[in-house]
Amino acid sequence: MSSSSSMGSGPSEPPPLKLIWRQTAANLGGSIFDSEAVPPSLAEIAPILRVANEVEKTHPRVAYLCRFYAFEKAHRLDCTSSGCGVRQFKSAFLQHLERENDQTLKGRVMKSDALEMQSSYPYYYQKYIQASHNTADKADRGQLNKAYETANVLFEVLKAVHEPIYI
Repeated sequence: MSSSSSMGSGPSEPPPLKLIWRQTAANLGGSIFDSEAVPPSLAEIAPILRVANEVEKTHPRVAYLCRFYAFEKAHRLDCTSSGCGVRQFKSAFLQHLERENDQTLKGRVMKSDALEMQSSYPYYYQKYIQASHNTADKADRGQLNKAYETANVLFEVLKAVHEPIYI
């Protein structure tokens, strides 16, 4: 009897991953775009979202630009939204970006998004990477590696946002 009840409950239950994505898509709170809450087929955008969360307090517009870049990359990775939970994730993500755009645009320091990214990248590099090099020891290598990963993502977003100026 116990074997029949376990067989009956197994196939009829949906995989827990689908439930998690539905809950994530329904919850439009600020923390759903954490690097942990991405569908498996969009795992490549997780580092970008991690960086966005990391720089949000000091550079909110840069965080928005990182998220926007992550959304564009997510669309390139799965343009038909056929992966598990991708459509719900992208829909919720787009709604979040639409709300965040107006808020961060008002607080933008520079004239354009490209200039905003250009000014924040050297700030981050000097504050975290150069400072880590000056005090680097074996215990700080993990922190230095994280700083390099963050700088790499910021540079990737900077290249995507940068509009070349021709004279």
